[in-house]
Amino acid sequence: MNNTSVFKTTAITTLLGLSAMMAIGSANADDAPTALNQDSISLLQAVALAETNTGGVTIEAEREVKMGQSFYEIELIGKDGEKIHTAINTQTGDVILTSRRNKNDGDHDDKLEDALFLSGLNSGQYLPLADVVKQAEKQFDGKAWSVELDDDHGIDFYEIKLMTVNGKQVETEVNALTSSVTK
Repeated sequence: MNNTSVFKTTAITTLLGLSAMMAIGSANADDAPTALNQDSISLLQAVALAETNTGGVTIEAEREVKMGQSFYEIELIGKDGEKIHTAINTQTGDVILTSRRNKNDGDHDDKLEDALFLSGLNSGQYLPLADVVKQAEKQFDGKAWSVELDDDHGIDFYEIKLMTVNGKQVETEVNALTSSVTK
C-alpha cells in the first residue's frame, strides 16, 4: 500500500471519528434548556417530587428530551437498596414513569457504592444533592439542569451542569464531602 492510500484511509477514519464525537456531543447538548425559565419545574422541584413519590434518595438527576418532550430523569436509591428511576415532566411536574429494580439485580460493586453513599449521606459524611445544587446555582447565578454523583481517584463529587442568567452553559464539580468547587 502506498503512502497516499494510507494517508487517505487515516484521514477518512479520523473524520468519521470526529463526526461521531460531535454527534454525541450535540445530542447531549440538545437536552440542555435553551432559556433559563424554559421549564416550569426546576431540577430541584423534580428531585423533591421524585423523593416524595418514591421515598428514595436522589443520586442523579438530568434533563432529557425524547420524542419532543422534556423531562427530568431521576435515579434514586430506596431505603432497602433498590434502584429507582423516575421521570418527571418539566412543564407539569407529573410523574411520567417510576420503575424499581430489585436490590438483587445488577452489579455487586454498584450496589456497594450505592449503600456506602446512602450510609455516608445518613451519617452526614456526604452533603445532600439538593444543598450542593443550591450552592452551585447561587455561585453561578443560574439554574441546574443536570447533576451526577461521580468519583475521581477516590474523591466523590457532584458534577453539575447549569444555565446562567446570561444563557451560558456552565459545568462545575463540587466535592461531595467538603462542598469545595473543584472545577
